[in-house]
Parts: sequence; C-alpha cells; structure tokens
Amino acid sequence: MAQKQSTQKIYNKTVLDSRSRLDGSYKVIYRVKIDGVKKDYSTGIYWKKEAFDLERQILLPRYKGDQEVEAANHKLQEIQARAGRIFLRFFVDHESITLKSFNEYFQNFESSENFFWFAEQRSKQMYDKEIIANPTYRRHRSSLNRLKEFKKDQILPLSEFNLELIEEFNAWARKKKYAHNTICGFHKNYKKFLSVAVLEKKIQVNPYTDFKFSYQDGNRAVLNQNEVKHLATLLDGKKLSITEKQVLRRFLFSCTTGIRISDTHRVKSSMIKEGVLFFTPYKTRTKGKTLKIPLSKFSESLIKDRQGLLFEPLSDKHINFCLKVIAGKADIDKLLTYHVARDTFGTIFIELGGDVVSLKDIMGHSNVKTTMIYVKMSDKRKQTLMNNFDSFLL
Repeated sequence: MAQKQSTQKIYNKTVLDSRSRLDGSYKVIYRVKIDGVKKDYSTGIYWKKEAFDLERQILLPRYKGDQEVEAANHKLQEIQARAGRIFLRFFVDHESITLKSFNEYFQNFESSENFFWFAEQRSKQMYDKEIIANPTYRRHRSSLNRLKEFKKDQILPLSEFNLELIEEFNAWARKKKYAHNTICGFHKNYKKFLSVAVLEKKIQVNPYTDFKFSYQDGNRAVLNQNEVKHLATLLDGKKLSITEKQVLRRFLFSCTTGIRISDTHRVKSSMIKEGVLFFTPYKTRTKGKTLKIPLSKFSESLIKDRQGLLFEPLSDKHINFCLKVIAGKADIDKLLTYHVARDTFGTIFIELGGDVVSLKDIMGHSNVKTTMIYVKMSDKRKQTLMNNFDSFLL
C-alpha cells in the first residue's frame, strides 16, 4: 500500500480564479488535484491579483493599513492546515487517497476532528437550548480563545488533546500571570467538552483523568452584619436615587435569602406561598431541583406589595455599576458586586448559628464541600474580631 501511495500525483495549492469581479478582485480558491482529478474549494475570500503572493501562498495588503489581510491569511492557513492533516493521516496509515475520500474528510474535518470547532458548536447548542446562560457562553468562548492563543492555531485535533498539551498550557497560562482560579476555570471548560467528546465516542478517554486541579479560596468580599444593617437604613434616606434604591432592595433581598442575581431576574410573587419562596435556580435548572427558602420579615418587607416580577428589569452590568456607587455613598470600602450578597448571606447564616446542612439546602449546593467555604469564612472573621483584644491588651 505504501508503494502505491508513493506513485500518486497530488497537487494542492491556493490559487486565484481565472475570472475577476467587477471591482477587479478574484475569488481565492484552494485547489486539490489527485491523480489528475481536480476539485476547487472556495475560501470565501476575494482579493486583488497584484496583492497575492503565489509562491509564498499568502495575501498581501491591498492598500496601506489593510485591516482584513491578517484575518484572511489566518483563514487560508486554517484551510491549508486542515488539508495537510488529512494528507498526513493517509500517509501514516499507508493508504492511497482519492479525491472522493479527501473531499469527505475535508468537508467533515471540523465536526469530527477539531476540538475548537467541536467545543464552539456544543457550547452554542447549549446556549440556544437555554441550558447555559449568556455569561457561561461567553466564558466558554474566552477559554477557547486562550487555548487558541497558546496553540497559535485555529485547529486542535481531538486526538492531540493529551496530558502533555494540558501541562504545557497550564505552564503557559501561569507564565502569562493568569490567576490560579482563572486557570482552573479554563481547565474546567476544556474538561467538560472533552467529556462530551467521550460520550459521543469521538475520543476514548478524557485526558483530564490524569490531570488534577482545584480552586483556591480567594479573598472574597463579604459584608458584616453592621454593614448590612447600615445599607438597609439607606432605603428610607435621600442619599440614593430611585434606581439605586431598586438595586439596593434587590441586593439586600439576596443578602437575606442567598439567591443569585440570575434568579432575581425571574422570581415572581406567585412563587411565594405562606412566606416561603419556591423556585428552580436558573443555574441548575436542567437538574429540576426546586429550592424552598423561608422568608424573614425583613425579606418580605423588601418585596411588599410587589406583583409579578419582584424586581425591576435591569441588566447585570448596570446593577453592578450601581452597587459601586452605593458602596461609595455608604462609606463601605469594599469591592461590591452582586455575588457579595450571596457570600454575605452564607457567612452571616453560619454566624447566627445556622447549620451547614440547612445552608446547603437553601443555597442549592449539590455538595456540602461547597457550603463549607462559608464556615471557613465565618471562622476567619471571628478570628479577626478576636484579634481586636490585642489592640488594648498588648
């Protein structure tokens, strides 16, 4: 078979179409000829003949400051790399290649081989089906872009995603000074898509089986009881605008219930029955688990007389912007984001004598280990308070 393959006449090159358009540009074609049989693949690119370097197989700027040339060359390189990998596969397997077999692999290469394309498609499908929210979809894309930056390529065959690549990427990301938990987020996303690839039988084993990573407890901003109480007094004052009061009312509701910002967009008055809020968290909606959160009198006062949606339709970005303004007006020297409310609830719940199992159920955690972070945060805060004795005893 190897001898037969060596006698094959194979030609593949990027060329320009013979006919020009009205604007004088030519269609850029990737041409493949095997044993005299030719097929042209359109690249979707149109370019001036004088700005095409046939020998180097690259496009040149058509004019000073041509911003499209880099993207166009990147696309050509991707097509050339895809074809090169197909030819290599047949060579390694000592098989002859026909134009028909090449075409089948070429047309289906992305869906069957390229990790980037595979992950992007699966992420888009989950987003379209509302399995994941837009922030998660954006994080997926960001993670894939970091891996493309590391690889300096748009193609990463699933078969080449191995332990060595993972370790090299991990070292690269640390050298780039990405935070530890950010890097863990990258790995978490890659591992997720590779698990899907295993389920779809595109690969046999997830390479992350042999690579362990874990998040570290960061310095999370948490409000203490006095700060929450002080924020509550601003609801009746004149320091805040109407919108800021709307944001603060929502924020305090999460400080006393633990619900996420994604859920505050959806909770309705009809979900409250006899002082208990029943709802399925948006983040874990595919699991179908309903949370039951008993509301305190203060929590109920924040949504008094509200019908339909409990909170005004504001974007996450605007809410978090308003929280920065509110923190300034309240003289709270902490980076206030909406997630601070959830962390504040968990920590104060433990400080007030709440047990971990109840907190786990209220916050909707699937594993008690996740809930234990609030016990650690509470213990750390207690130690800080106890150290105050040193200020007058030592």
